[in-house]
Amino acid sequence: MAIVRFREDEIPPLTEEEKAELRALAERPESEIDCSEIPEVFDFSNWMTVQEFEAYKAERRKQAASV
Repeated sequence: MAIVRFREDEIPPLTEEEKAELRALAERPESEIDCSEIPEVFDFSNWMTVQEFEAYKAERRKQAASV
């Protein structure tokens, strides 16, 4: 499967069908969701907290506005 990358301002809005699919998934118990194909993550050293990511995005927006 190819990796698809978007800039934050290019992310297309969810369709009504996609929203319905996400709602249906959210309502399912975790025991019914097959995660067997998701690789296990062992190295969390490069991960950001939500707060760090928000600060990163704010800084990127600030840099983009000054260009």
